[in-house]
Amino acid sequence: MRKIIKRIVLFVLALIFFGLFYLFVPGIWNHFVVYPRLEEQIEAVRSLRKPVPQVTSLTHYRGLMHSHCYWSHDSRGTLNEILTAAKKADIEFIFFTDHERAKLDSFPRGLYGEHDGVLMVPGTENNDLLVWPLADTVIDWRMDNPSLIKGIVDAGGLVVFPHCEEKRPWLNPDYQGMEIYNIHTDIKDERYSDIFFNTIINQDRYRHRIYRELFDEQTEILARWDSLNTWRRIVGFSAVDAHENQNIRASYLPDGRVEWLGPNANPIDTTEVGLWEKILLSEPDENGWAFKLYLDTFYHSFSFVNNHILADSLDKQNLADHFLKGHLYVAFDALADAKGFLFYALDQNDAVSGILGDEIALKNASILSAVSPLPGRYRLLRNGALIDEQAGGYAYKFTGVDKAGVYRIEVAIELDGNWVPWIYTNPIYVR
Repeated sequence: MRKIIKRIVLFVLALIFFGLFYLFVPGIWNHFVVYPRLEEQIEAVRSLRKPVPQVTSLTHYRGLMHSHCYWSHDSRGTLNEILTAAKKADIEFIFFTDHERAKLDSFPRGLYGEHDGVLMVPGTENNDLLVWPLADTVIDWRMDNPSLIKGIVDAGGLVVFPHCEEKRPWLNPDYQGMEIYNIHTDIKDERYSDIFFNTIINQDRYRHRIYRELFDEQTEILARWDSLNTWRRIVGFSAVDAHENQNIRASYLPDGRVEWLGPNANPIDTTEVGLWEKILLSEPDENGWAFKLYLDTFYHSFSFVNNHILADSLDKQNLADHFLKGHLYVAFDALADAKGFLFYALDQNDAVSGILGDEIALKNASILSAVSPLPGRYRLLRNGALIDEQAGGYAYKFTGVDKAGVYRIEVAIELDGNWVPWIYTNPIYVR
């Protein structure tokens, strides 16, 4: 009997060992092989950076659409945490989308205004919408969505669709834009156990590369966006959907007890300081956290994918105006800084007749061009169909514009022999 029990115990221990081995090996392989090689290749690409010719008088502003702070029930993000991450990621604006706290939703609230050079604009994610009123107002979420959308747009606000892998009322005539990439959308097809164990191994040195490994091009969403743009203007933008809430954290309460938080900022327990707390907890950091095990952080989300808006000034109304004009491109800046890139049109006299987002007469769009701070592969699409591809240069030129249509460019950079998506532009509308 004793031998049988011993064998059972050994068998269970072996199962645990091989189970842990199976779960941790991919992360270890990434740590010692995949990520160092990727880092080396990315640095090699970045070393090729060159100044970009000045094509427009508009300024490139890098920022975020769709992010959350403490105002949302599923985030504890403070001004200090968010501002520190934004400055480190070279972010100049954040359009927040905090969940409403009541059916009558007043603005402004949460984080807003300019803080150390970072413009913060309050908005709401609710009813399958992202809404930025851009004014002091109250939104009544009891209204039906069509009336709500029209009312906000007519009053000068922005309304767009998030999480565009889901069903949306695409034929609604009033919404103005849609997410063409969302980190949360991208992660849905991943196994969370893989992410967890990979993060345990790589969270300190290579957390920024874990995001890249999760990347999948959102081809169906891009195809829908192209289709919609053939009959109306829809601005495409990226969403970090940052909460910094996929983690386990602990902080000391004023009475000396410890509050433990789990995913989505949900409280796990409030306890007295015991043995585990003495072992795991350190002195609180500047944000009050005495223990942190993060799967996501504001900084790594903020630096992964950005929106570059070409505008006159860092002002919420001016940024919103140029957003609506489509003066925007999406860039995965964690690969390489895309600031300075531009997609534009030239007329018969080689004069700039418009930039991404603009509507141009066919006779004034003799050439479609792009300039880039890095060499890459350029793919030109008309009405969603690939019509030209060029690789290797810092500039792109297409002289065969003989048809009206909706033209946009995708740029990829080469890593490990593969072309990796880097930039998606909004279209130039040739009429």
